Amino acid sequence: MKRGVNEKGRVANDVETEQIVFEDTPDDIPSQITSVVQHRGSIPLVWFQETSRLNIRPEITLKSDVDYKATRLHFENLVLRYGNPIVILNLIKTREKKPRESLLRAEFAKAIHYINKGLPDDKRLKFLHMDLSKLSRRKGTNVLGLLNKVASDVLELTDLLHCEITISSKPLDASSGQGSCDIKINDDFCAATMVPLLLQKGVLRTNCIDCLDRTNVAQFAYGLAALGRQLHVLKLTEEPKIDLHDPLADDLMDFYERMGDTLAIQYGGSAAHNKIFCEQRGQWKAATQSQEFLRTLQRYYNNAYTDPEKQDAINV
Repeated sequence: MKRGVNEKGRVANDVETEQIVFEDTPDDIPSQITSVVQHRGSIPLVWFQETSRLNIRPEITLKSDVDYKATRLHFENLVLRYGNPIVILNLIKTREKKPRESLLRAEFAKAIHYINKGLPDDKRLKFLHMDLSKLSRRKGTNVLGLLNKVASDVLELTDLLHCEITISSKPLDASSGQGSCDIKINDDFCAATMVPLLLQKGVLRTNCIDCLDRTNVAQFAYGLAALGRQLHVLKLTEEPKIDLHDPLADDLMDFYERMGDTLAIQYGGSAAHNKIFCEQRGQWKAATQSQEFLRTLQRYYNNAYTDPEKQDAINV
């Protein structure tokens, strides 16, 4: 499957995730609604991996991009979509015996530094790096707790969307401004007006090497931090935080796990590796290891034998 960025600044596996929360009402029309958007996408450098039937971890080839034009264009596109700030959470490995991911990690940091030199302070890209593989192997390290702390700090920068909805029995005038729409209630059309109380500014962009397994864990952590704030602004909770052991966290984890599996099957050929989720639930370690091994084999087979056909279908 494709990796990296093309000359138009578009990356492989570009996925936008929106988390919408509102209070259920008898008439199915909430008085308030909240939303948080986050983004994932391949590392925006010019790089690729040749599919190999002999090597379960194909080599990474990095190509030169003068002045990081494609990388710069990618982030300019993100600013057009989401505004500033753009916060980058990079989860790939920092050190390896045989450099693979670490090659991209160093080049990515270099690219961000180069691009930032030409930007004013308030529009510079914010680059965060966490070697999630290393952290997850370290005894006594609460990976989800660390990610949740990072997520909370990022939310302080980006905030979230919070709208108040008012309903009028009169149909919407065609000349009404933005933030209004017609809705149907009991076969009658009414006007709904949304007034923003908070607006999201910018976006969190997360990546690992394939933007699947590690990325999904980080996106769950961000979603959990956001959920706490969403419920709080809706005045459904007293505190803006949700504990990792709260039943709500388990429910949200299920949502992100299913989303991660869907994306991983499409892009990688197997369900996502969910080791950190399994550990959080306290599942039997031996069963988790067996599941992870089988998924690795399944992904290797699909990458080696079915990727070309799958990429052709996506290109259509």
